[in-house]
Amino acid sequence: MSHVPESLYHYQGDQDIIEGLSINEQKKVISSFIKKQLLTNNLNFLLGSGCSFSAIPSMGDTFKGIKPELKKAAMGKYNDEENDDIEDYLNWLNTAITFLEESNGSKETIKDYHYNFLMTKDALVKSIKIDYEANKSVMDLYIDFYNEIFSVRGNKDYTPVNIFTTNYDLFNEIALEKLNIRYTNGFRGTINRVFDPSEFNYRLVDDMNRYKDKWSIVRKFVKLYKVHGSIDWFYDLGTQKVMQESNSNHDTQNVLIYPTIDKHIETQQTPYSELFREFTINLQKSNSTLIVLGYGFPDQHINQLMSQALSNEDFTLIVFANLGEDKIKAFCDKHKDIKNIHIIGGCFSEGTSFNDGHHFDNIIRYMKGVGIDD
Repeated sequence: MSHVPESLYHYQGDQDIIEGLSINEQKKVISSFIKKQLLTNNLNFLLGSGCSFSAIPSMGDTFKGIKPELKKAAMGKYNDEENDDIEDYLNWLNTAITFLEESNGSKETIKDYHYNFLMTKDALVKSIKIDYEANKSVMDLYIDFYNEIFSVRGNKDYTPVNIFTTNYDLFNEIALEKLNIRYTNGFRGTINRVFDPSEFNYRLVDDMNRYKDKWSIVRKFVKLYKVHGSIDWFYDLGTQKVMQESNSNHDTQNVLIYPTIDKHIETQQTPYSELFREFTINLQKSNSTLIVLGYGFPDQHINQLMSQALSNEDFTLIVFANLGEDKIKAFCDKHKDIKNIHIIGGCFSEGTSFNDGHHFDNIIRYMKGVGIDD
């Protein structure tokens, strides 16, 4: 796949269907396409770290900042100090510690690995503990995003919108609550909030008029699946359950962010197994659409599930992305002969070479259908 510099692109399979149009015409075509997709009954989104960019430092920058303080023994064994994937490093340490403990490995090495694990995870957790109100520009994007989804969908009896995200931050939850949009994140209870995947099976109804023959469903309803965990999730050692607590001051080791799974729940993979199962189920539903924003395709498990869904002719995958990034290009090239995949990106502004056609703020402009003639 290649595209004309200083323009947008919209590939359907291996064909750029907006090639040759002016940038303003390209924006209008993309806007019309996206607004139509928002009317899909089974509408799903996958939000990656790019949606929270500027408020939350990249995990690569967080990793780079702590590398000088990590034990050389553990970093040396990792054998790739230039790798900026902090999640991959944590996963490697987690696996190495388990192996060494089970095989009676060197106590000094295990100590070094534990040190690196806790320091790295602590740095990651601290990078997400931000003042959300102070990051108004990013918060406003999330608010506009949800406002526009339900503005387009109107008052029709669609199924709930499914939001899948790899992000650990709380921008989605805060934005939904600011807008009084009802949502479930898989936890039940008020004081003691416990993860229970059956919560995703329920739907809210409006029974204000008890004499109606049929209850009206609550139309503004979101199912939020945080497939990599969350900054406010933790594993409670006493009850051995996954809990949620806002403004939590729990030990970093018990904060549930993937892949730093507490070894007490490592074998059953709770809650990740249930969340990925929901991802699979929703993508396999008939006439489903998945719109991917701010995701760089680092998670092979997620990538594989999207690949499997593409085998269904009535499934539509829309990816806002920069084809200049290796992992994204590899995924798109793998599926270039499939017509139900759409890749949108390029340069949003005429006369520039800045690849921002896939940025969150510009995606919202497509959704609104305003500000696309600039």
